Amino acid sequence: MELPTKLTPKKTNRRKKRSKSGHKKPAINSVNVISKNISELSLDNNYVEVLTSLNKSRQVQLKNSQLKCDVQTDHVKGINNLTKNSKHTRKKRLDKQVKEEQFPTYFTETEVEEGLKSGQLIKGTVRINPKNPQHAFVSNTDSTQPDYFIKSVLDRNRALEGDEIVLKLKPEEEWMDGQKTAEVVYILNEVHSRMCVGILKPLEHNSEYAVLVPRDKRLPTIHICSLSWPGGFAKKPKLYQNILFSVKILEWNVTTHAKGIIVDQIGLCDDLKAETLSILKEFCLDVTPFNIDQIKDYLPKTKNIPEKEFQYREDIRTECIFTIDPLMARDLDDAVSVKKLSNGHYEVGVHISDASYYLPEGSPLDDTVCKKATTIYLVNNIYHMLPVNLCLHCSLLPGEDKLGFSIFWEMDENGQIFSTRFARTILNSCVQLAYEHAQQMIDDPDKEFTADELPKIHNGFTPKDLSNTISVLQKIASNLREARIRNGSLRIDQIKLLFSINPQTGEPLDFMAYENKEAHRLIEEFMLLANISVAKKIYDSFPDIAFLRCHEPPKYTMLLAAQRCLETCGIHIDISSSGAISNSLKKYITEDCQGLCRKIVLNHIFTKPMTRARYICAARQKNKNVFSHYALSVPMYTHFTSPIRRYADIMTHRLLAASLGYCEKPQWTVDHVRAIANNCNIKKYNAKRAAEASSDLYLAVYVNSHQPYIQDCVVIDVKDRSLDVIVIKTGSCVRVHQNKCQGQPKWDLETIPSAALDSNQDSDTERNKKIYRLILTYPPTKVYHKSQTVIIEMFSIVKVKLSKLPNKYKLNAYMLRPKISHR
Repeated sequence: MELPTKLTPKKTNRRKKRSKSGHKKPAINSVNVISKNISELSLDNNYVEVLTSLNKSRQVQLKNSQLKCDVQTDHVKGINNLTKNSKHTRKKRLDKQVKEEQFPTYFTETEVEEGLKSGQLIKGTVRINPKNPQHAFVSNTDSTQPDYFIKSVLDRNRALEGDEIVLKLKPEEEWMDGQKTAEVVYILNEVHSRMCVGILKPLEHNSEYAVLVPRDKRLPTIHICSLSWPGGFAKKPKLYQNILFSVKILEWNVTTHAKGIIVDQIGLCDDLKAETLSILKEFCLDVTPFNIDQIKDYLPKTKNIPEKEFQYREDIRTECIFTIDPLMARDLDDAVSVKKLSNGHYEVGVHISDASYYLPEGSPLDDTVCKKATTIYLVNNIYHMLPVNLCLHCSLLPGEDKLGFSIFWEMDENGQIFSTRFARTILNSCVQLAYEHAQQMIDDPDKEFTADELPKIHNGFTPKDLSNTISVLQKIASNLREARIRNGSLRIDQIKLLFSINPQTGEPLDFMAYENKEAHRLIEEFMLLANISVAKKIYDSFPDIAFLRCHEPPKYTMLLAAQRCLETCGIHIDISSSGAISNSLKKYITEDCQGLCRKIVLNHIFTKPMTRARYICAARQKNKNVFSHYALSVPMYTHFTSPIRRYADIMTHRLLAASLGYCEKPQWTVDHVRAIANNCNIKKYNAKRAAEASSDLYLAVYVNSHQPYIQDCVVIDVKDRSLDVIVIKTGSCVRVHQNKCQGQPKWDLETIPSAALDSNQDSDTERNKKIYRLILTYPPTKVYHKSQTVIIEMFSIVKVKLSKLPNKYKLNAYMLRPKISHR
């Protein structure tokens, strides 16, 4: 099928956005690169000409080939005033307006400032329920209290996922089960880009608008004016029923729909390349190639290290230093070393690529990298934060002199640290080991490796040297990990899939679950220690602009609900601290099949209450306890060990260099650091979600090509008309609806009495979620001569047939009738 010509964006002017009342919205720091207006998009010249010619009566003017925000507003008003072609269309529109609810006007900036100061208004971030977008939540600053509940799209008042908003509480009589309800009265920062991906469909008896149905249910349907339709859509809309479009929301005045404009035509549904591009667009990730003309002056011209660097850096090229990474890794950020000291202690070294040396602050290259903020890892591709040639230049490749930033600890084999020092270094890695190689050395320290069993070893070292080094590091790492766990560290793992891809077609051939072995944990332990050490150093040196990473405690009410739910199954979890949760979970996780199922369910349940770790500027925090990292159970943490793929680490490197006297203290304002932290938070989270979506896409394609695909699943929640299960092999969470059960069994629910509330806990602060047991009664059939009763509750195992949903990369679940065992 021939696809219509794409609409290609190009740059336009930015104009400050005003509220309904005419007051300007608060300015946003220039470092924040999140899209705010359609002005950040651009339109194909031909398309602009069409808009201009069709809207001359509305004086749509183009200046310097840029479409300004006032033109957007005028264009949307012009759309609203288009001639109505028939009485039928007018009647349909009038009927529809009766059902529509107009959003209330936002408070003025002055009203917001006064309300926040007096405590009558509340500031927060919107979280929308992805399965029921009518409902949204904003965290309560008091973690012992339930979140504020926004019970409708009208009350959400045009706010989208992640937006920073201002709330006004509803009257107490409108609260629900003791949970405070609220409405949005102002949007401080439109964090969501207002971009979405979906399918374009015609509206019945309406020649002026089509409707874009977003894939993300949290977004409204979007009416697209005929001026924005692709060529041929008006006459043959069915040609477009399987084509994905990228759309920008321009206006959203009524609850039923927004209005927007097509930005790009992505491609066909189910095409892996088009679907991957749609994921990148949906999560607003910039994968635009670097402009070589702008950055070429900042790229290294030779592999040779400048002579001046030898004058002040510590030369450690003769030491046994090596990397341990995934087998096909290209970004080699970190290396490790260890040597025995004369006093019987060890000097353990972690050596990180000095990528910040090649990234002059404020240069065009630095500005571009700052906006990208992170490397994006999808199943079929890696989109690097740095230019690819700079990635290779910075990577600690074996046998090559490299610039590093090193941390050295003097410690004993128990992991007790006696001293810590930092230094800029010149190093030469002797080998690039994979985790598989390191694991063999851990499993069999005395193994004699042949030349073809390991990669080439440089600098005169032998396999035995590597094996001895890994043995010492493994012993220290194990003791460090045990001490960290005793201190309260909590780890909640979820299944991560690795795919093998057909090089000709790009389709998935097979997949496997990522296995976290001792070799992975060895490296992880020393990277954690490095990050903890650097956090303390940069905060002690620059408490006003230290770039830290905090992880706030989980929502207590959600932890309490999880605890009560599990007690109905005979599982008792102490939720008083991260360490208490960790110790409690260990009691129920065993190596057998039942223990594996319990682990999957428990990890899922305790992932939900956890807050998202985030980067912060230390000066913005009034309480030093805010710096702490709940899951790691440490008072202070940062990211330092991956500067090739995270801009946050570049920030930390610059601060560490200044703290050691290698350069002057950065002249950063608190607002500058905070803006970069916010951008890093957004881009890191979006990159994570894109990686998960990419994995879902390839899994759905694999399932679709391997029908029938039947898997064992463990039940995590029974609802009144459905149940949620996790596929044991893939970790996918899918919903089985009542009408998706083989044999059409009778569906009966039994309420399980929940544990009594603690006497100190006010029942009004806990939303009373009912916990169900499902009783399925299957009728007799030709195959099953007798009726059959099956009881399903949390931790039950069921067989489910999985299939791919049409035009989506989501899985559909169909529960099979259990077979009757004959004894």
